[in-house]
Amino acid sequence: MSQGSAGSATRKPRSLTASQIAKDPAKFAVWSAYHHLAEGSYHVDAPEHIRRNVDTIFDVFGRLPEVWVTPASDEYKELSRNTSPNFLSFLRRARKETPNLFSSRVAHSRSLNILRDLQAVFLSYTRLRHMHRTSSKWSEADYAAQVYNVLRVPAGQRSEHKCQALLSLPQPLGQYKTSARAAQNLNARTIRPDGLLFIPGRHIEQLSKSANSPFGILSRNPRANNSSSHGGESSFRWQSTLCAKLPDNDKFEIASTFWEDKKPSHRELAVAYRQNRMSTATALRQLHALNIAAPIFGLVWAEGSVRAHVDWCAEEEEQVRIISAPYPGPPSTKPTTRRTSSSFYEWDLENPSHMIQVYLLLRNLDRWTVKEFKAIVEEGIQTLASDVKKGRRTVVPWRRRSKGGEVGAAVTNESISTSPAKPKVKRSGKRVTRAKAKA
Repeated sequence: MSQGSAGSATRKPRSLTASQIAKDPAKFAVWSAYHHLAEGSYHVDAPEHIRRNVDTIFDVFGRLPEVWVTPASDEYKELSRNTSPNFLSFLRRARKETPNLFSSRVAHSRSLNILRDLQAVFLSYTRLRHMHRTSSKWSEADYAAQVYNVLRVPAGQRSEHKCQALLSLPQPLGQYKTSARAAQNLNARTIRPDGLLFIPGRHIEQLSKSANSPFGILSRNPRANNSSSHGGESSFRWQSTLCAKLPDNDKFEIASTFWEDKKPSHRELAVAYRQNRMSTATALRQLHALNIAAPIFGLVWAEGSVRAHVDWCAEEEEQVRIISAPYPGPPSTKPTTRRTSSSFYEWDLENPSHMIQVYLLLRNLDRWTVKEFKAIVEEGIQTLASDVKKGRRTVVPWRRRSKGGEVGAAVTNESISTSPAKPKVKRSGKRVTRAKAKA
């Protein structure tokens, strides 16, 4: 055998990227099995403490003043003088499609910020209509730049909205033995979602700004640090951030929402959902390690349509499972409400009512990230630090190690298996060694 042939025979297969895994349902199935991912039902499987938060996020109704679409009101007359007729028509069409978006209980004077944002939303709507009515071909990046981001920016005013942030994927869970073929999927180390919402560092700086803060306690305690890591990638400092690289200062980096932008084909929508589930699994593994019980939200955007899913952690027989449930839509008695053949509800951004609902959903996610979600994060981390300090708990590293941590490096020529690993059996007798010198 030539040297080249020998080298190719022993060369390890190149690890797949997160994007490659998401594009292949079979590869994603392997990745899901080793990370304990499962699909669930929004109405059946979500536990009560998750549903309380989730139902609030998806409640976008009764948030706009009725006087904005009432021609006899003084507020409507003022809008007629200060805004375009097309903008008022946009609001009236939304009111006709979904009357309960508007409420007489909402005061005009307390909704001026929303009114300002809705004018940007209207620009996004008109741009989308123009794109759909021309013969030009538009890319995923075109939709993101000209439609989606215009809609997203006004809704991301409190949380920290980042695009294309490089995140660390989680380490596979140790329940299953690993084959060489499975290892090719499992050795993916990073993922780059199109967008995500972080809790701003200043909102949770009290968790890390002093030596006796929860971060300080956990970063010093052996129960929160791998004994063999010595400040390396299994140390608590690394577990405290989602990002692939450490921040300049000690702090927690925690996100609540992720999204992917894709082309509109059925296949691409499925790919986007799978890739987003890899991102939300990363976030949930971090939350679980930090003693935080909260849902993570995902959005999939494709040529003027939006789908949502909510994911959460569950524990069964001391094993962590990550459940993902497509959002099936708001309660409605209207048979004309647009739904797809899948379990997802789909917002059509060419529909003024749907466009406004997506804006209000993003606004809810923005507020929730720095309010309720932040409170859950603070409580979980403070409890974790207290329990670790008292010797009641340890922190299990969740991050995918970037070097020297290849999964299944010593396993060759095995079929993909999701069977539980069998305990090793010690062999009796003397160890046989090779002769040190030739005969």
